Amino acid sequence: MSLHRYCAWLTGLVLTLSYVLAVAQNTIELQADKGLLVIDGHSFVLEGSTVIGPDRACRTSTGDWSCGQAAWRALEERVRSGIITCAPLVSLTGSTTAPVLAECAVNNENLNAWLVRHGWALSDNAPSALFVSEENAAQAEQVGIWRGGFVPPSDWRAQGATECNACNARHQSIVRTRELRQQSSE
Repeated sequence: MSLHRYCAWLTGLVLTLSYVLAVAQNTIELQADKGLLVIDGHSFVLEGSTVIGPDRACRTSTGDWSCGQAAWRALEERVRSGIITCAPLVSLTGSTTAPVLAECAVNNENLNAWLVRHGWALSDNAPSALFVSEENAAQAEQVGIWRGGFVPPSDWRAQGATECNACNARHQSIVRTRELRQQSSE
């Protein structure tokens, strides 16, 4: 084993042990504005799942509802419902201030997957993303944010890329300006 790999392994072991020991105290704070779960002062980002922003609203046939707030309430209720542990995924970047990417569990059930499966988080938007089957099940059952036809940001951003209203308005303005210049020069 090379010295670099040994140091990375040792760092990972120390981090894991320190987080497991810290988690035993269970001082939990949610920082929804940053998308963080903070346990005993250690900031975590849940790997493979993204809880939507607390200020987001979702539309149903009966009107808008505060799905972002509901998602963060569900996360808070879940983490307070039992013993939470987080296994950090060690980064070789060496940053000690950045939040740690982690897989967390509540009463030994994967929290990351639970959030996606119950419709309170989205799986990462990649072909090899974790929790795609959980997201598909939540969407099919219309639970959590999926009730009433939620459209994920990746879908509406893709639609907007082909129908850019600002782009169209700018293009129309340029065309009108050219036409006016041509008319005035005739």
